[in-house]
Amino acid sequence: MARLRTATRHKVVILHQQGLSQTKISKQTGVSRCAVQALLKKHKETGNIEDRRHSGRPRKLSAADERHIKLITLRNRKMSSSAISSELAETSGIQVHSSTVRRRLARSGLHGRVASKKPYLRRGNKAKRLKYARKHRNWGAEKWQQVLWTDESKFEIFGCSRRQFVRRRAGERYNNECLQATVKHGEGSLNVWGCISANGVGDLVRINGVLNAEKYRQILIHHAMPSGRRMIGPKFILQQDNDPKHTAKVIKNYLQRKEEQEVLEVMVWPPQSPDLNIIECVWDYMKRQKDVRKPTSTEDLWLVLQDVWNNLPAEFLQKLCASVPRRIDAVLKSKGGHTKY
Repeated sequence: MARLRTATRHKVVILHQQGLSQTKISKQTGVSRCAVQALLKKHKETGNIEDRRHSGRPRKLSAADERHIKLITLRNRKMSSSAISSELAETSGIQVHSSTVRRRLARSGLHGRVASKKPYLRRGNKAKRLKYARKHRNWGAEKWQQVLWTDESKFEIFGCSRRQFVRRRAGERYNNECLQATVKHGEGSLNVWGCISANGVGDLVRINGVLNAEKYRQILIHHAMPSGRRMIGPKFILQQDNDPKHTAKVIKNYLQRKEEQEVLEVMVWPPQSPDLNIIECVWDYMKRQKDVRKPTSTEDLWLVLQDVWNNLPAEFLQKLCASVPRRIDAVLKSKGGHTKY
């Protein structure tokens, strides 16, 4: 009965006075028959329909205070519960513990989570991602099997990163205000280039020093081209991102000649789109394996990476290639925005 609204209680009494049975009152009001019986008994004995006041500590936060806490969080998703508590004390004179703030936010659907790391997307980036998705939405599995996916990645021996907590609702994981900017850092590391396709892995190349346009051209000549021909055949589709060394004039001229020779086709890639490149999942898998094996030097790290690369499960690669259409659909649904991949 404590949950019944006052208006509902009055309605129960009025219907009873009109001669309706308890069963019919229960059906009309949606109140259980037992609750109707108890309420009418109480009204008959005391003439009152309200519950007695219960003892206990009064709530520190009113409904308005809770709305204020929610508004503070929505204005700054990365504000901690302690900071919110301090702001309440300064602006409203309300003294509440940070745990109280967290409970009230959780009741509003705003839970503390680690911010997802995604590149920042400008309006133009979203438009290009959407254009790419629309162009490739009707590609079948046979077409995607012709793609040679390529990328570079950095592996650290003792890699670590600080986690950023944010408050977000369900479905807000990739909202800009809920993301954490990615940063590359650390010592004792090496850079690699690799390529994969639906048919398996291609070459994995250790990059010594800075990878400039000329070094990248040598990788294309000695590793990308042989890997593409070996795994896919002539006229394979080369995927690469828009890194400056990939779009340098010497690279564009080289790839243009290869296209004219019908050796390959260069895929136009949208900016800031690691979520569309399935090889990113391979790098993530390799980093997890690296963490398990715990290499102690760069040479040991290189041996570990080669072993993991050469033993990547075939079903894992096939599953990644099969996920490409779903990634395309996710970009279309988000209108060019970030996706869960």
